[in-house]
Amino acid sequence: MKVVIIVAIVLVANYLIMDIIGAVLMFRLTMYRNPHKPRTRDCTEKNNPAKQRMFDQGLAWSKHHSDLTQPVHIVSDGLNLYGEYVDFGNDKCAIILQGRTESLIYSYYYADVYARNGYNILVVDIRAHGLSDGTYHSSGILESEDLIAWIEYLRTSLGISDVTLHGVCVGGATAIYAYHKLQAKGVQAIRSIVTDGLFSSNYEMFRRNMKDYRQPAFPALQLCFLLARLFIKVNLFKESPIRYMPSIGIPFLFIYSREDKYAVPSKGQQLYDSCASPKKELRFFPKGAHSHVRYNQPLEYDNVIAKFLAQEVQ
Repeated sequence: MKVVIIVAIVLVANYLIMDIIGAVLMFRLTMYRNPHKPRTRDCTEKNNPAKQRMFDQGLAWSKHHSDLTQPVHIVSDGLNLYGEYVDFGNDKCAIILQGRTESLIYSYYYADVYARNGYNILVVDIRAHGLSDGTYHSSGILESEDLIAWIEYLRTSLGISDVTLHGVCVGGATAIYAYHKLQAKGVQAIRSIVTDGLFSSNYEMFRRNMKDYRQPAFPALQLCFLLARLFIKVNLFKESPIRYMPSIGIPFLFIYSREDKYAVPSKGQQLYDSCASPKKELRFFPKGAHSHVRYNQPLEYDNVIAKFLAQEVQ
């Protein structure tokens, strides 16, 4: 009997240890940047041909407009944040927010449709990415405060008060959190929002990512969120895009791929149904992995956005 009890204790202990390891691994891979590593704007997934081509096309677009581009800098939450502003002489600006792990170069991949429709372009290295300061990434929560600071910079330093946000994955969540915070202050600073692969909640997104690491969601994910609470001071259970959909009152375009295994179509439909905007649109494209919708159908992707900007924003 004693042997059975000992074996059971060992198995339970081993299970708990593996869960703790899984939680720490998830935290480090998704929310932590090693402060000792060099800061660069290089593509982070050179072994992913599609991601590398998207990066290269974004880089080529930025070089083509280098004569109109200026480096920009703000301080938010004590962090030095860096970006680039492409000034076409327009009176409105699109801020493009890339997904997790990538620098501002990746955002340029989505810029052309906005430039062709009368927008200047602002791309930024979000905290703990690219050349910007920061050790932790908070899944859009603290980054939304930085975004508000960038919007204020556009208004006060560059004379731009008409802003549209284009957010890919967590960039979309960042846009929603920023809109909610500005709305709570009675500030109407965002004209419209376009999201690509927006997730409904942090738990849903992380749970699906855990499958890639062959880790059970419970209790490793709960432990990972606890680490975020302790080290980053954010509540990933409480804050989620779906929470703020009923307060959205500006034009909103949701873009998804039916092949996306992280921001799945059913959750996209749920977000759209919950969105209170009188001017909202939901578009499902047939092809594309998560954050790769435009890569598979660039003309159709840009045409949807151009039509949205023309019909819903003007």
